[in-house]
Amino acid sequence: MSEDKKIKILCAEDEQEIRENIADILRDEGFEVFEAENGKKGFESFMQNKPDLVISDIMMPELDGYGFLQLIRENKNIRNNTVPFIFLTALGQKDSVVKGVNLSANDYLVKPIDFDMLVAKVREKTSNAIKVQEVHNRNIKNIKSQVSNVLPSEISSYLDVITQVTSVLKTEPYGPFSHRRYLEDLEKIYINSMKLRGAISNALDEKVIDNKLNADEEIIGIVEFINEFITSLSERFRSRIVFETPFNPENMPRLKVDRLVLLDAMRKIFAGLFKADAEGIVNVSIMIDHLDQLIIIFYLKSQTPNINIKPNIDESQISKILDQQNCRFEIADNKEGTAILSIPTFRILNK
Repeated sequence: MSEDKKIKILCAEDEQEIRENIADILRDEGFEVFEAENGKKGFESFMQNKPDLVISDIMMPELDGYGFLQLIRENKNIRNNTVPFIFLTALGQKDSVVKGVNLSANDYLVKPIDFDMLVAKVREKTSNAIKVQEVHNRNIKNIKSQVSNVLPSEISSYLDVITQVTSVLKTEPYGPFSHRRYLEDLEKIYINSMKLRGAISNALDEKVIDNKLNADEEIIGIVEFINEFITSLSERFRSRIVFETPFNPENMPRLKVDRLVLLDAMRKIFAGLFKADAEGIVNVSIMIDHLDQLIIIFYLKSQTPNINIKPNIDESQISKILDQQNCRFEIADNKEGTAILSIPTFRILNK
């Protein structure tokens, strides 16, 4: 982290006075601070602002500190595993501290807060996290350097031979070909050998590798991802989802995405669908469209005959979340109770 870049702290606390006091003191110490009044808002801020450290109360409305921490840690990437998490707990709540540690919290502070201790812990934790990130960045740089030189140099020589020979043969040095088709095939070999050279050169360029390597992203199978998401829900909601698994799920594409972003969007989509109809069934299907995008379709089917229900979803909120991954979300105008999530072609690794 550059010296001129402020360290970012997220404080989730439902008591406004305590939250504002923490924020004011940390800002006076030179930190950039984001505030949230509960775990739900805290997670949204975490996704948007990517803080270097989180301070969170345990007992909060809508989503408590434990749930907030679980949402952060459940995506097993470097940033979410290493971002320090400090719990605020009431005096004597030993069980709360133990539970927090078991959920991979890094430290805790007892209320009423000793602000000198708070600042000391924040400086210690962020300093350690920055060192971990620096080591990770060096490792990534080392990997990129090695990948750029991973192919044997002879490959270029082999391609030289192919392009040179095909170039000569196109002049028909041994006499005219009996069929013009031979010339067309030689031209294809020549052109594709040139393309192969360019593709190899581009793929091994360090700048290209740098753009493709992203610690927040991972490769996931879309069928496995949806099944895991449904399984993670309580039986009450799980029983109201019908996932129309493709006939050959192993042939469905793998995606390179930030799993946490996709999970956040899925939660909000299903919450809106379930809220629209307390008894409705949600059908989920996936397909590849004519633009080679992966499409996830959510269809809310009411249990009341001849009733169509509009999903109770904040379309702009979900779109804002998915914009981070260049994905698109919309509620279909031409079909009642239907929402569509589109994942662009460049995030699809195989079809």
